[in-house]
Amino acid sequence: MATDQKYPLAPSNIMPRSDAEFATTNFQSNNQRRKKKLRNIFLLTIFLTGIILLFSFTFLRIKSPKIRIENIRITNDGDGMINFSAQVFLRNRNFWRYDYDSTLGTINTAEGTTIGRFVIPDGEARRRSTQKVYVIANINLPSRINNTSGILPVISEAKMRGKLKVFRVFRWKKTVDLSCTMSINLTISAIQDLDCQ
Repeated sequence: MATDQKYPLAPSNIMPRSDAEFATTNFQSNNQRRKKKLRNIFLLTIFLTGIILLFSFTFLRIKSPKIRIENIRITNDGDGMINFSAQVFLRNRNFWRYDYDSTLGTINTAEGTTIGRFVIPDGEARRRSTQKVYVIANINLPSRINNTSGILPVISEAKMRGKLKVFRVFRWKKTVDLSCTMSINLTISAIQDLDCQ
């Protein structure tokens, strides 16, 4: 009867049994699902890392505020005194509020002699905004001015100390330096060549 067999069974190494075939396909599909899961977790991790880096570089990046002096008006009394009034602009470039202390500013000659003082009162600069403060000073002219042109070069300086409040929990100390050079024209009572760094 063995010789009468028209359709002999195929060897097992050529055609696997149906349950072995199912196990192989099931193993392959589980492998594919696992790889897909790992790929999705990897992509999600990269996406979240990018968002955290963007947030930290945008919102948590702390920059020093900028300060400058503008709109200076002077009046010459003629008896060796000059009334000096100006606006101080404090520009907060951060996403957090900057609270600053009261600051004493000086007006010095090019030789370094202090001829006037002004006070910047304490206050706060809101996030991403500019705070404007008015200051007044009385300048005592030196007894002798070295040049005959009537132009007195001066340097206005101040060191402002304050804190940036992040989430109302963290505080970063930041110091802002005001350094402006200018020339006072005594003949026409005007400011020339104002340059703030």
